[in-house]
Amino acid sequence: MNEIDGSKIDLNLLSVLHALLSEGSVTRAARRLGVGQPATSHALGRLRELFADPLFVRAGRQLVPTPRAEALREPLARLLSEASRLVRHETLFEPLHTSRSFLLVCPDLLAPVVPRLVMKLGAEAPKARLEVVLPRPDDARALEEGRVDLVLVPTPREGPGLVQRGLGAVRFVVVARRGHPLARARKLTRAGWASHPHVLVRTGHGGTHLVGTELERARFQRRIGLVVPTFLSALVAVAETDLFFTAPRELVSPLVERFGLTLLDVPIPLAAVPVSAVWHERFHTEPAARFFRELVLGELTAVLRGR
Repeated sequence: MNEIDGSKIDLNLLSVLHALLSEGSVTRAARRLGVGQPATSHALGRLRELFADPLFVRAGRQLVPTPRAEALREPLARLLSEASRLVRHETLFEPLHTSRSFLLVCPDLLAPVVPRLVMKLGAEAPKARLEVVLPRPDDARALEEGRVDLVLVPTPREGPGLVQRGLGAVRFVVVARRGHPLARARKLTRAGWASHPHVLVRTGHGGTHLVGTELERARFQRRIGLVVPTFLSALVAVAETDLFFTAPRELVSPLVERFGLTLLDVPIPLAAVPVSAVWHERFHTEPAARFFRELVLGELTAVLRGR
């Protein structure tokens, strides 16, 4: 058996061979392929040269496959099916059946949106898994390599191949327990804010502390009474003490009733913090990545707009 030169393999030729095997006629195969009969006859000549075998012999009005052609029937059908699946990959991603694990980089500042994402993903892709990690120095490379699906950032992120979309902004408020001694006034003064210790969230990933930077700019010194590793643990602490916690209004508002909290205006100007989503252009049209990206962007945008 002669070895076939891989450089001469043409999927169009293999499609012709498949049609000939199915139809047993050059005329019907040409009609099935939507081409002229001469083109199909020419393709059959090339196939015979490629496989060094007649492939078909005439028996009356029918073309009868040779043993070599018959042996190609099943593997050829599988090959063309896989090729079709590759080309139609977008239509083959089915959220309801996928068991894929999606990885989201999310700063602790945005942690309250995660339960909404879990519920939405559970409704649209019940077998999928969501993994959330804190920002890391190699996030840009992880996006490029496909190890991360999406990165949420409170500050713009730039880099080769990165695609970024602004989703809105968060505005800070002071969070206190309901019944806090200063909550009755409904308006917090600088002196009152300074009179009670604050909770500081320190995640350990080495990122910039946004509130601390703004307070330094405003030349305001706060007294830190507790340092915790996560946003949610800060809310739990505030709910049970007289500590203050400065947090994004849009993200903490849905948790006010659950934790028994009240929100007060910050007594000094604090700039709103823009929130963006970042992904890599390599995966801009990849179906699973696009599904997850649109899901996250939709939920986070709704939260930032107070819906």
